[in-house]
Amino acid sequence: MSVLRELDALLCGEEEEYDRLDLFQEADELIGQLRMADVPALLALWPARSLGWQQRFTQASTNIDGAVLRALLAGLLQGHDTTHGVFELMSRLPPVADHSPLSDALLAYAEQAWHADQGRHRQIQISCWSCGLSGRLLKRLGLAAWKDTGL
Repeated sequence: MSVLRELDALLCGEEEEYDRLDLFQEADELIGQLRMADVPALLALWPARSLGWQQRFTQASTNIDGAVLRALLAGLLQGHDTTHGVFELMSRLPPVADHSPLSDALLAYAEQAWHADQGRHRQIQISCWSCGLSGRLLKRLGLAAWKDTGL
């Protein structure tokens, strides 16, 4: 069985069993085994799965390969129905943003989300801070400091 199929089956399991058997660790190990070749199938699977599945994936992705993470984020940003995953996965990026197309796309996504969803400002701030985009987001928002946002 491929790693992605095994991971999918694990994440599709019943919530009670997933929690009771502490399958988080097994999911984390499987996510760490994903390779670039798995990303297209993962991106195809993402919108077909429940929010619970997506949450389990993002929570268990501490060992995700950096290249896989960047490819996954880039793919999620291209999806028009992305509602979960981007901000959660941003915290897995290195704490220093670069000037890559991915960082620029994440910044644009964060700015758009900031204006669209007042209830997620704290999550957006934390996600951008954790991957080094905080200062750049402040500039795009026309703010001098996070205290100016009321957070």
